[in-house]
Amino acid sequence: MAYISSFKGQNWLIPQSINEMIPENHICFFVEEFVESLDFSGFDMINEGPGHPSYHPRILMKILLQGMLSKERSSRRLANATRENFVFMYLAEKVQPNFRTLCRFRVENAKFIKEVFKETVKLASDHQLVDLSLICIDGTTIKSNTNRKKGLKREQIDKLDSIIDKMIEEDIKQDQIDKEIFSDSEENLTKIDKQNLRGIVSEYRKAKDKSKIKEKINKIKKEFDKDSKLKRASTSDPECRMMLNKKGNKEFSYNAQFSVDSKNQIIVANNVCNEEHDARQLKPQIDQVKENINLKKGTKIGADCGYSNGKNLKFLEDEKLEGYIPNQTQAQKFNRKKETHNQDDYDYDTEKDEIIFLGKRFSYKGEYNMKNGEKRITYYNIELKKKKDVPEFFRERLRMKAKMETEEARKIYNKRQVIVEPVIGNIKQNFGIREFCLRGLDNVKLELNLVSITHNLKKIWVARGKISYEEKELVFCLILSENYLSCDTA
Repeated sequence: MAYISSFKGQNWLIPQSINEMIPENHICFFVEEFVESLDFSGFDMINEGPGHPSYHPRILMKILLQGMLSKERSSRRLANATRENFVFMYLAEKVQPNFRTLCRFRVENAKFIKEVFKETVKLASDHQLVDLSLICIDGTTIKSNTNRKKGLKREQIDKLDSIIDKMIEEDIKQDQIDKEIFSDSEENLTKIDKQNLRGIVSEYRKAKDKSKIKEKINKIKKEFDKDSKLKRASTSDPECRMMLNKKGNKEFSYNAQFSVDSKNQIIVANNVCNEEHDARQLKPQIDQVKENINLKKGTKIGADCGYSNGKNLKFLEDEKLEGYIPNQTQAQKFNRKKETHNQDDYDYDTEKDEIIFLGKRFSYKGEYNMKNGEKRITYYNIELKKKKDVPEFFRERLRMKAKMETEEARKIYNKRQVIVEPVIGNIKQNFGIREFCLRGLDNVKLELNLVSITHNLKKIWVARGKISYEEKELVFCLILSENYLSCDTA
C-alpha cells in the first residue's frame, strides 16, 4: 500500500517565518491587530526605573486572549504553548514568559482588562455591528474553583478557629484534637460534616504558616457576618455560594450576568455576583450598558421571569425603557409548563384606588415593611372582613402583566431564546467556561471579562469576514455586468 512521503530528520533549507506556518485567515492575526490598537501608555510609568526589564503588556494580553479562544486558561499551559504552539509563539513575538508572569499580569490588571472589554463594544459599535433596539439579559450559574468537601457551617468554622489557635500556641497531638473537637455530642453536624472538618484540620496541620490560615478563617467569618442567610461557606473560596445548577444539584458557584444585542450577539455588559437569584441584577446590567455604549430611550429590554421584580419594572419605566418581562405564572404558561404559581391575579381600579379580587373590591388600608425590608400594601374588604396584601410596585407589575398578554410582546420576549441563551451556551461549551479557574469575586469578574472580550472579538472577526466576502461578491457581479454591457453594445 502506498503512503504519503514524510521528511523525518530533514532540515529546512530556508528558515521560514513563524507566521508562514499559520493559516492566512487565522483569528490570531485579528487578535494581534486589536491588541496592537490598545493604549498601553499607562504601563510605561509602572515599568520605568531600575530593575530587570519586563515583558511588554501587549504580548501578555495577546497570549491571554488567544488562550481563551483556544480553551487554555491555565497560566502553566499558556507558558508551555509559547514554546510549543506556532500561534502562541507568533503572538508572543518569540519570547517565553513563565506562568508566574502571566498569572501576575492577569490578576493585577483587572481594571485594564475591563477597559479592554469596553473597547470591544466600542469597536463593534463603530462598525455598526450593534443593534440597541433590543437588548436581552440573562444569568447563568458557573461553578467556582472549589470542592464541595471544603464547605463548612458556622459552628464548624468556630471550631476550626479554636483548633488553629491551639496549633499556633503548641503542637497538639492528633488524638487530643479528635477528643476535644470531634465528639459525638455535637448538634447540627452530620457524619459527613465531621469527616470534612477532620480532613481540613489534617490538611491545615501540615501547613507551615498557620497565620495565613488564620487570615483565611477570618475572611470566612466576615462572609457569615455579611450574609445572615449563609448556611455553608467554602474554605477555598469564601465569596462563592451554594447554588442550584441545571442538573438540580447544589454546588459552590457564582451567578454570571450577560447583556447581549439582537443583531450580532455582541456582549454589551457582563458581571458576576454571588446571589443565587437574578432579581437584583437588572439595574446593574442596565447601568453598565449605559457606561459601555450610548443607550437610547425606548430601547426594548427582554429578560426572563427571574427579573420580574416590582423595583426593576419601576426602574425601567423611570428610565423610559420598554421592558418585556413576564411574571412566573406567565413564563410557565409561555413554556407550556404546569402553572405552580398564581401571581398578580387581581385587577386595579386607578380612579377609586381599589383592588378587584375574585369579583370583590378591596379598599386601601395601609402599608407595612416585612422582615426582609420589602414593603407591602394592604387593601381591605369590609363585607368579607378580609385583606389583600400586594407588593409595593404592584401597579407596574399589573401594567407589565397586561403588556405580556399581547401577541407582539410574546414574540419580542421569545427572541431572547435565540439572542442571549446561545451566547451563554457558546461561552460554556465552546470556550469551556463551565468552571472558573480563579478564586474570589473580583478575580472571577476579570475572568468573565476576558471571555467576553474573546467572544466579541470572534463575533466581529466573523462579521468582518462576511462583509469582505459580500464586497468581493459585489465586485464580481459588477465585473460581470460590465462585461455583459460591453458585449451587448458590441
